[in-house]
Amino acid sequence: MVLNKRALEETPEECSSKAIKLHHPDAFPQKRTHSARENHGPNDSEFNQRIPILQEEGVPVEDRAESKLRRELLVMPPIWAQSRQEVCESFTWFRSYQGGVYFSNNLAKGYLLSGYPAKRDGFFHNGKLIVSHGGGKAESLQQSKGQAKLKPADDQKADDKSVRALLTNYKQQIPIVLLVDDKYALFPFDLGGKNITYAVLGVYLITHAWAEYETTKDRQKHVRFKFSFQWCDEQGEPWWHATENKLMGRRIVHIPRPIPEIASCTQTPETIDPSGYESDELMNTSSDSATAQGTPPSSPEKTPSRSSRRTPVKKSQFLLSERAPGLADSRCTHCGLPSPLVFSVGWVCLNSACSRFWHLPGNGNDLIPDELDFHERFLQLQTLAALDEGFRNIEPPQPETSPLDQITTLQSFTRGMHCRECGRLSCRFKWEQWECKHCQNVLRVHGMVRPVKDLRDLQPTAKFEWYSVGKKSGITKKPVHVFGEGNVVTFSLPDGRGQIHHIQHNSRGSRDLARLDNLFEDYQKQAADGSLPFQRHPLRSHKVRGELLTNYFSQNCGEPYHYVGGTDHTLSWEVAPQAVIEAKKFIEERTKQALKDRNSEEFNFNEVLSAAYMEKQKMSFHTDDEKGLGPVVAGLSLGSPALMYFRRRDIKHGPERRICLSIILRHGDILVMDGAGVQEYYEHMVEPTNFRIAATARLINPS
Repeated sequence: MVLNKRALEETPEECSSKAIKLHHPDAFPQKRTHSARENHGPNDSEFNQRIPILQEEGVPVEDRAESKLRRELLVMPPIWAQSRQEVCESFTWFRSYQGGVYFSNNLAKGYLLSGYPAKRDGFFHNGKLIVSHGGGKAESLQQSKGQAKLKPADDQKADDKSVRALLTNYKQQIPIVLLVDDKYALFPFDLGGKNITYAVLGVYLITHAWAEYETTKDRQKHVRFKFSFQWCDEQGEPWWHATENKLMGRRIVHIPRPIPEIASCTQTPETIDPSGYESDELMNTSSDSATAQGTPPSSPEKTPSRSSRRTPVKKSQFLLSERAPGLADSRCTHCGLPSPLVFSVGWVCLNSACSRFWHLPGNGNDLIPDELDFHERFLQLQTLAALDEGFRNIEPPQPETSPLDQITTLQSFTRGMHCRECGRLSCRFKWEQWECKHCQNVLRVHGMVRPVKDLRDLQPTAKFEWYSVGKKSGITKKPVHVFGEGNVVTFSLPDGRGQIHHIQHNSRGSRDLARLDNLFEDYQKQAADGSLPFQRHPLRSHKVRGELLTNYFSQNCGEPYHYVGGTDHTLSWEVAPQAVIEAKKFIEERTKQALKDRNSEEFNFNEVLSAAYMEKQKMSFHTDDEKGLGPVVAGLSLGSPALMYFRRRDIKHGPERRICLSIILRHGDILVMDGAGVQEYYEHMVEPTNFRIAATARLINPS
């Protein structure tokens, strides 16, 4: 069994703007006398002199002074990134876009150290032992309508989702992967100096978990769960211990298999599936649930072996007695539960449900003081059991570039890559290849052109065949209008806000069927050879650190469209791909045929935004209200069916905010949004069933 190690969970979005002084001399620099002190690891003395200095009140000095006090990073991390999205899309052990704890099925898989530490957080033994608070609910500054508001602290509970997951790892001795960002004040090296935002530290084991009181600015006390994380030595020395950079073709070696006689301290690889992401806060998704799929608690007489566990035991209350007592543990005479000896002031009950919680035995009703040192035995590194096979190599595998079935539009092809040359994680931002954003290392994709016959008959997850109108939406449907190549269904929005025309294509036996099928294939061929440069472009506004790319690939032709980067990402019609030119021609012809009672000049477009959606990709709610856009927007759908939703834009809450119109778009259909009021009062989103390509035409005023 092992003792000690700890990680911090605050994210840059949630961490408090203040730092609190830590009172162990080797965790944070303090004003010192010249008396001798003990050293808790190699280079602790040297590193601690360079860790960010805190004022007496615990307020950090300016960031520029802090970065000067950190050491220059001499060794590039084996796994690193510049954006949160790069981590979440490329590293299966951490897929949380907002929180600091990533968990799945009630098991914590990744833990991010960020921001300034809470009181009694620490970075010991040069990072081989880390103490951190986890699970949120700390006092923090949050932005609301452009203003910073202080969110008060609250008590953490053992059944809080993040805390519960961490406690499950602790109880079952399941390792966890720790990450650090450039804002983590206790890391002694300057990540930002190398333009590194996130770095993977490695695999750790939670060796202690306990509850303690934390005092806020207003002198209120709140329960916090603290965790100690210890480095698993089978990984070798931590990468930041090295003194020179070694860029090898393969930056992370496989850990040798464990000696058979050593008992494993972890679950089998089948128990933890890195591809599952229960707390994965993926962008453009509506699900934020993190419900644990737990099995009933096992009886003390029959505890399942680690190899037989498939899901962790779900419990709403954490008992320190669930772990085997260590040498320094004592049992509380009031609650009967053991607690470890954590602080030098003496043993205290660390069960927050006990009436003697945070009290020294025989000390009346007085709580122990806030100024505490860790006990020396608590900070000692322990001998850990062998790592299980599933944790022996956390390096992301290389993407599959030439699948046997030649299908390269599945969800796995939307994930990022880990560069074997420089270690950076990169999102897949080009259709034809993976490309490292740091060293431009390329992995070319080789696949087939998908025929539309494999996609067009897929069934969307809808309970209607063509459309659904909300009962209180005020939207009315006009009689179906038939024209040569299909039907037109028109929906009138209330109060003269415009119309939505669904031009349905007769996909069986039509003379234009081959034309549409060929267009779908031409898009794929030209995207594969790079002549049609499908890319994922950065969003203009978001709340995630670093660049955030769209959840689909796109390319703009004609007039610049600022939503996808304007001039920098727009091709003129003189050099536009032939597939886009053909799509524009088809849209103009079909809209003029279907809506022949309208002025045909309204359907002479000068811009086309083409978008490609792989499996599970979609476009979130948005509106086409950019300045200079004309009142008519027409979109052609190719490939698999898609669900298009409309909801009120001007109403933020209540039942009127719900979906008011849903339409199924099939191969060859065109959806026309007619009138400026459509964009002013409504927003829309598209969710494809599978691989889909869309071409949306607009008239943009060049001035």
